[in-house]
Amino acid sequence: MNESEKIKNLKSNNIYSYDSPELLKFEKQMSRYFEREYKRWENNSNLPEDYGVSSFDGDIAKQETLNVSVDHYDEEYKVYRSFLDSDYMAYTMGYYGVTSDENPSHKITLEQAQIDKYKLIIERADIHDGQHILDLGCGFGGLSRYLLETFPTVNIVAINPSEIQTNHIRNELVGKENSFDDSRFKLIQSFFNTAESLDISQNSFDRIITVGLLEHITNIDLLQKNLSYMLKVGGKCFHHCIVSRDLIPQYLNAENTIMAQYYPGAHIWPYNEPKRHDNHLQLTDSWFVNGMNYWRTIDAWHKRFWISIDELYPKYLSIEEVDNWNKYFSLCKTMFNPNSGESYGNGHYLYEKVK
Repeated sequence: MNESEKIKNLKSNNIYSYDSPELLKFEKQMSRYFEREYKRWENNSNLPEDYGVSSFDGDIAKQETLNVSVDHYDEEYKVYRSFLDSDYMAYTMGYYGVTSDENPSHKITLEQAQIDKYKLIIERADIHDGQHILDLGCGFGGLSRYLLETFPTVNIVAINPSEIQTNHIRNELVGKENSFDDSRFKLIQSFFNTAESLDISQNSFDRIITVGLLEHITNIDLLQKNLSYMLKVGGKCFHHCIVSRDLIPQYLNAENTIMAQYYPGAHIWPYNEPKRHDNHLQLTDSWFVNGMNYWRTIDAWHKRFWISIDELYPKYLSIEEVDNWNKYFSLCKTMFNPNSGESYGNGHYLYEKVK
């Protein structure tokens, strides 16, 4: 990457570009720190309750911190456009095929990795044509769009509180994309509290999909109760979320980490925690998705961010905001790559409503 005058200006303020020696050194140091932390808590057999945190109590999410957390998703639209995949604007892990046994070296584009993620969700959530699907926490609408393109008779309800993301769906997809059949799509801009508060009827959906939602949920049990209410008997719910392989106490509450700057009130649950929530829905399967898939995703975002820096700074981002985003990408990357992605990654969980 050739250094523009703007990049030189940022460097003079100790803001170092993607793949620069200074930033690589910082990321290496952070990776070592997280590797030590993961080793420290390896095989931790305690439960969150042992650290004063319960995923069975309280509101579904803390409204005061949700409001602040949504601010992260309501950053300048041009910023997201600069680094997310060009097709679906998916702000979650792309799937590069990395497992505990295989780390493919062949080049997969960010665009293809996001499509492969959607294909994996369809396979694991057992999605078929003709189903009525709830896309809860739909982001920029990427999954809904892919499902509408793939299945000619599915019907989708999508819920999202973010103004920036819902505006993208309304302005760029609904009535604009030929592949986006909005006659089979309904968008609700709102926080999800209860099914009744959003006037969603009992036994409405064949499938409920959440991608990147459980990190913002405080009471998973209450969420599952509401999801059960909305699912038809025999319907299935699929969660995709960031998890740690072992329980790491400080991750149970973002306020205990630097991540609180970006996602206040968030939780990184240990992989086994969602499995405990079978009071309302029956767990039928679960998968740990290797963290190197997310490392590759964020690394691609980080690179694209800096490729676009001359367009973003200072028109859309202040010098402080560039620094904030740069640290965000580096911090997130270095959480996923220790131990070849086996300590911190994504969890997939499939539940069924049996009665």
